[in-house]
Amino acid sequence: MREILSKEPWWARPPQPGQDESQLEWGWLVHYSEGEPRFEFVHERPTNEQIRQRKGCRIAPSPE
Repeated sequence: MREILSKEPWWARPPQPGQDESQLEWGWLVHYSEGEPRFEFVHERPTNEQIRQRKGCRIAPSPE
């Protein structure tokens, strides 16, 4: 049986140096358990609040 283990806002492609996260294509990184655990990217944009509150895929500050 397919079960969602976690679902987190994630970018479709890593940002370019200096690129603002508002310019990125966002979706959901979904971790399923079905046989062997697997991940899938779902092209459904999270809300801006969900993006701000995410735990992973942070953009590192640019060195000054």
